[in-house]
Amino acid sequence: MKKLLLAMTTMGLLHACVKLPADADYLSRGAGYTQSNFQPILGRTTVMPNDPFATIFNADHSTLPLTFKMLSVRDAETGDTVDIFNKTFDVLVWKEAYTGLEKTREEVEKKRVIEKHHLFEVREHSGQLVFWTPQDLQYLNAVKVQPHKGYKFDIEVSNSGGSKVIHNLELQPLRQQPFEPSNIDPVTGNSYGTLRPSTVSGIKNYNDDSYLSSSDVQMVFYKDLKSTENTLTFEFRDSAYAPIDPKKFNSTQWEKVCHHFGEPVFTSEGVTYQVAYPIPLAGITTQYTTINGIAAQSLFSFNRIGTGGIRQDCVIGTQFKIYEPGAWKIIFWFYRGNPDFRNN
Repeated sequence: MKKLLLAMTTMGLLHACVKLPADADYLSRGAGYTQSNFQPILGRTTVMPNDPFATIFNADHSTLPLTFKMLSVRDAETGDTVDIFNKTFDVLVWKEAYTGLEKTREEVEKKRVIEKHHLFEVREHSGQLVFWTPQDLQYLNAVKVQPHKGYKFDIEVSNSGGSKVIHNLELQPLRQQPFEPSNIDPVTGNSYGTLRPSTVSGIKNYNDDSYLSSSDVQMVFYKDLKSTENTLTFEFRDSAYAPIDPKKFNSTQWEKVCHHFGEPVFTSEGVTYQVAYPIPLAGITTQYTTINGIAAQSLFSFNRIGTGGIRQDCVIGTQFKIYEPGAWKIIFWFYRGNPDFRNN
């Protein structure tokens, strides 16, 4: 009897030591993208979704990691494969973190490298979609923008348990908008309305006792297409569009107007900074941005003695973004009344 029990125990131990096969990966039939239509703005490297904490793909309990592969991009109207999406281009990619403390343009550029990428890609394991901005923006002229129907594309999703193809996702790019705020319709390309500064405070009208508001000032973005420099100039114009000397804004913190390199250059018509683009360079909070870091913020100010001997702080400024490199100007035009720089 003891021998029988010993034999049974030994057999049980041997059975317990048998290595069971690992569970096979599971790929759910319900796995898929949480949206099917994507509308990036050309000229801006766009990661979709924009929120880094948002989920664009519902794995539906599939075993991770999943692998994503772009299969084809087709013209939505003709069904033809589109050659521009099969090519790779030079794009600028951050390899080290931007801090906003860089003192030279060279210091910024050492943190960015040129890589080869397709214009439109899917990230291998997150499923995020990326529309890249090529170094040569002329290539974007080959991309059809709305109101054209755009493109359809397929993505293969796989793990060791199998694969599935998600068909007929939609890519409908919007035309370039090189700056914000913008008065360019992203579909038609037509201009509409007037751009206003985001801040106008305490500025008295030269001709009476009223105070100017943002509705009394127009803001103009202008790019010098002949220049090869990367600069940003701020100009101020009176109601007759004559230049106002920027040094009249004599309490401005000129070093904090924008992230620049070297000393600002003043003329009687404006102040110019050497910069790197885009502005802001990254979506982080710095001394040159809004609190949330999503836009640059430039403020210009002066003081005057008002009624009763009270000092008045007078401010004009704007929140903005510029995506396209070049020699840019932002012009503040006091078209409805001139600022009063005089003391009472």
